Amino acid sequence: MSGSSELGIVASHTIPGFSIKEFHQPPHRRLPWHVHTHASICFVAGGSYAEHVRGRVEECPPRSMMFKPAAERHADEFGRSGARCLLMEIVPGRLDSTEPFSELMVKPGLVRSARLAALGQRVQGELAEWDTASPLALEGLILEVLADAARAVRDETGVKEPRWLRQARELIHDHVHEPLTLSAVARAAAIHPSHLARTFRKHYGCPIGEYVRALRIERAARALAESSATLSEISLRFGFFDQSHFSRVFKQHMGMTPARFRARSS
Repeated sequence: MSGSSELGIVASHTIPGFSIKEFHQPPHRRLPWHVHTHASICFVAGGSYAEHVRGRVEECPPRSMMFKPAAERHADEFGRSGARCLLMEIVPGRLDSTEPFSELMVKPGLVRSARLAALGQRVQGELAEWDTASPLALEGLILEVLADAARAVRDETGVKEPRWLRQARELIHDHVHEPLTLSAVARAAAIHPSHLARTFRKHYGCPIGEYVRALRIERAARALAESSATLSEISLRFGFFDQSHFSRVFKQHMGMTPARFRARSS
């Protein structure tokens, strides 16, 4: 952010094609109308805020991502807990030759998914543990963010997901903490497992197993940030074998250990 909105920045780096800032804002702070020179992505790592843009108010909860075109006029109001956010700005020309991203930055939009939340947390982890490999890692992560968000936008404006697929995904969300098998989900959706696997990946961009793992990590991250439950309790609640297994998978997805994530979320 520019001007007064730069207050609260705790980390800032520029890599080829992108600039990334992590900033904190106090409870109930209001930022007046302003613009970002470049197209931007704002990931809400913790807390929440409301964005006023194009005559509407977009509520941005934890682990959501707000995408905006360059020079989009907007104002922000931060929630009762304030917010910790990552602002990723895209240098002009960086994506000109990449057609899948063209629709993503046409208008402001909020995108949420377990996979995007995990990617956002990994970006935050790279900023926290900066080393000589971080620029390459961050570039890859941001491109993954753009690809996943572009796929979500395409799915919203293109062919709608079949009703049975939506029911299968809702079943996964309702029972994500329980042991799940492809056959059981397919049986509940009255569809063949191989057809479910192919169609799920086509619409959501990843296999069911990867989707479930990312969703479990997202919910575990929320529990770490918002509760005092122990790591052992959280690991068992969300279907991990034990605390060691949970910590290993969490670090793979988030780029930091559960204990470090909790410390940064406090």
